[in-house]
Amino acid sequence: MRNRIILLLLALMPLTLVAQSYTVYSVVGSARWYNGKTMVPLKARKVLSADAKVQIGEESAVTVIDEKNAKMYSFTSVGTNTVANLIKGLKGNTKNLSKQYLSYVIKQLFSDDSEKMSHPNTYMQATATAYRSSSNDSLLLNQLGRHFAIEGLPADKSVESTLVDPDADVDTDYDVEFELIDCATGLPLEEHIAPNTSCYLRVTNQTTELLYMNLLDIDRQGNKYLVLPMDAAATCAHLLVPAMSTVSFKKEPFIFGDEPSEETLLLMAVREPVDFSIVMDHIKTGGKSTMRLGLNRRFYQVK
Repeated sequence: MRNRIILLLLALMPLTLVAQSYTVYSVVGSARWYNGKTMVPLKARKVLSADAKVQIGEESAVTVIDEKNAKMYSFTSVGTNTVANLIKGLKGNTKNLSKQYLSYVIKQLFSDDSEKMSHPNTYMQATATAYRSSSNDSLLLNQLGRHFAIEGLPADKSVESTLVDPDADVDTDYDVEFELIDCATGLPLEEHIAPNTSCYLRVTNQTTELLYMNLLDIDRQGNKYLVLPMDAAATCAHLLVPAMSTVSFKKEPFIFGDEPSEETLLLMAVREPVDFSIVMDHIKTGGKSTMRLGLNRRFYQVK
C-alpha cells in the first residue's frame, strides 16, 4: 500500500522541466569547452547546457542555436564563460528564426554534406535548395552585376574586367572590411607581396547584422578563386561573422603563387546563406536584385 501511495504522489507532481540546451551552429577561429576537467575543441553540432563553460580565443566567434526559443546567438567575448553568462551579456548578435528556417538549419547542420568542403575553381552550385532557394544565389550574382555595371559598358567588356579596374568605384550596403594576415609574421600584408607568401583572412563586421562572408580572388587574366570553402549543404555556418566584431579565418590559410601577378580580392557579405560559388560563373549585368550586399575590395601585386 505504501508503495502505491508513493507512486500516486509522484504521478501528481509536475513534470521536471527539461534543461535548456544550445546547439553549436558554427565556430570561427579557436574555441574550447570544459568536458569535466578537460578542455576540448568546440565544434559545430555540439550540444551545450546553459552552465557549460566555453573558452573563446581572440578574433574568434561561436554561434549557437536555441531551438526552444527559435533564436541564434553569437559570442565573441574573449575568455572563459558559461553559455548562460554569454547570453546574458549580449547586447546584440541575436537573431530570431522562423520555425521553417529553424527546421532547415538543424536539418542541414546534421547533414553529412555540412562537413564536405570544397574550394570551387569552376562554377559549382550546391544542391541544397530545401529553404535556401537557389534564387538567392542568382540575386547575389545580379547584385554584383549592378554594383560594378558602368553605364554604357561596351558589350565586349565584362563585369569582371570592371571589378579589377582600380578606377572603378565600389559602393556597399554594409560597412565591412578585410585584410590579409601574413602567417609567418602575424602582420597585415601590404600591397606588394613576395611570391609563395601564405596568409589568412581577417574580416571586420561594423554593422548590427550577423553577416555571411566570403572572399573572391580574380587576377588580370580573369581567373577566379573562392578563398573560403563552401560546404556541400550550403549552410554557410562556417562563414558567419557576428555584428560589431573582427574574426580571423586562421584555419583556412592560402598561399600566393611564385609567378608575378596582379590580384584583386573582393569581400562579399550578405544577411542570408547563399552559394557563394555562383560567382565563379560569368557575372552579367541587367538582372534585378533586392539583395543587400556588402563589398570591400583590395589590390595586391605578387613580385
